[in-house]
Amino acid sequence: MKNKYCVFVFISGFCFLLSCTSNRKTIQQPELSEDSIKTLILSKEKATLDRWYNGDPMGFIDNSWNDVTYFDPSLMNRVDSIDNFRKLLTPIIGLVHISSHKLEKPLIQVYGDIAVLTFTDVFNVGESTIRWHATEIYQQRKNDWKLIHSHWTESKIK
Repeated sequence: MKNKYCVFVFISGFCFLLSCTSNRKTIQQPELSEDSIKTLILSKEKATLDRWYNGDPMGFIDNSWNDVTYFDPSLMNRVDSIDNFRKLLTPIIGLVHISSHKLEKPLIQVYGDIAVLTFTDVFNVGESTIRWHATEIYQQRKNDWKLIHSHWTESKIK
């Protein structure tokens, strides 16, 4: 009789716990509007570039998912993964210093949990105006938007 009572108590307790967890509501972040997503991505990109132009390229690492890919004209091959991206950027810490830059014609296209940002980054080095075209692909994961791909190329037009 005592064993039957213990089994009954155990099963009752288990069922109670199961019902508590199945009724628990998960806390979800409110869905952002498309305009809010665009504002967020543009502010993240500007903050990343502000760090870059002040000698801190690690803003790109902080703003990227672990499986990020990267291309630019100085590379023979695509960079795959945040670890390899970090290895590429580490040697230039402290080397880039540009007093001001401007994102020309930023366009953000949102497709569900993917957003494509394209723009031209314009800055001066001495008397020369330099333009770099960028395509940045952001993905939403874990209630955050970060880079999954970054592609930069220098404009031939000065």
